[in-house]
Amino acid sequence: MQVLMFFYGHYLDNCIFIVQIFVMRHLILSLSLAIASFSGAFAQNWANASFEFGGESRVYKTYHATAAQQDMAVVIMLHGLGGSMNDVDLTSFTAIADTANVLLVSPQAVNFTHPLIGAMGPAWNSGIKVTGTPLGDIELNPGINDVGFLAALTDSIKANFDVDENRIYLCGFSNGGFMTQRMLCEQPGLFRAAASHSGTKALTLTQCASVAIPVAHFHGTTDEVVDINGTFYMMGMSASVGLSVDSLVNYWRMLNNANNAAAPVIIGDQNASHYMAHYTFTGDKRVEYFKIENGTHTWYNFAQTQNEFDLAVETWQFFLRAEPRGLGIKDNKTKDPVAVFPNPATNTLFIDNRGKISYTKLSITDLSGRKVLERGYSATVDIAPLAAGMYILQLQDLAGKQRVLKFAKN
Repeated sequence: MQVLMFFYGHYLDNCIFIVQIFVMRHLILSLSLAIASFSGAFAQNWANASFEFGGESRVYKTYHATAAQQDMAVVIMLHGLGGSMNDVDLTSFTAIADTANVLLVSPQAVNFTHPLIGAMGPAWNSGIKVTGTPLGDIELNPGINDVGFLAALTDSIKANFDVDENRIYLCGFSNGGFMTQRMLCEQPGLFRAAASHSGTKALTLTQCASVAIPVAHFHGTTDEVVDINGTFYMMGMSASVGLSVDSLVNYWRMLNNANNAAAPVIIGDQNASHYMAHYTFTGDKRVEYFKIENGTHTWYNFAQTQNEFDLAVETWQFFLRAEPRGLGIKDNKTKDPVAVFPNPATNTLFIDNRGKISYTKLSITDLSGRKVLERGYSATVDIAPLAAGMYILQLQDLAGKQRVLKFAKN
């Protein structure tokens, strides 16, 4: 299993600047992702769980498509300030998990109340510290050992699920992005790769383990909450709390010895309101930077980009690129080297060809056996013209062997 850690934040109604620097949930809640379910295709399985840690009952939830799955990759997803473990439902990671043999894990942070500001909702102790304010220095949940909790959570997942311990991934948004970077600073050995979104590395994290690990960062060029300089803005006021995006990318390039820079690849339509420039740096460990042109402090799904790009899809594809090239024992046990996502899909179906099989043809038939599409193989399939319903995707390789997968069209 792969574990994805994802953090979401939200705007707080309090106009105090210190509160605003962490706001993000309302931005996340503005997203609409319609992931439909269909009867009989998957036995989708959400489950809540908890354990005692640091004198607190720490709650989390897990998701996987069927109870019998083995060797799952793990994706741990952490919400942001004021959010909840249910914020993961606003992304397309669930659709990816349905077909990519992934276990999703979404933990809940502990509520935080500042003595002067008041209740700020659940907050991760990500190392952010705001100094020189009229209210004094502000830290989020400084007394909560979230690094230890997330390490214990990872151990619990390994003990209670059939997962591939070499494929555990972490990602986070905004304050969650900061928490992701703190985990890489203090517990880098837990993860195969990690991705931070719209949140960098807290300036307080000066003593890190300095362990190379594949890292990706996503950031909008017009982010109004955490700008590309690592500064929070609100009502004309600002506070520098994290590394700039350029400094963060350079930090990981140096640590990963990623000296080989490829020309940026454009993802999406450059004439659209939003598109991404994808920068890749390779070496001992890869570093990738997704620069969202005109992007704000938002988690972008296909619905917000006219089906041009989806941050969950790009994050997942990065995690796949970060996987080891050699096959270990658990990798050899994997019997399904290909999957499709999202599932159900609306306009575009993606083929996750993890096994790197040389497919040459693909065809789609409906459940009556009528062939509705036949063409040469590609990893992206336009299904917009198809009517809603269940379909069979058939792939054929160079040797004539065929692979059949089922998917639903919304």
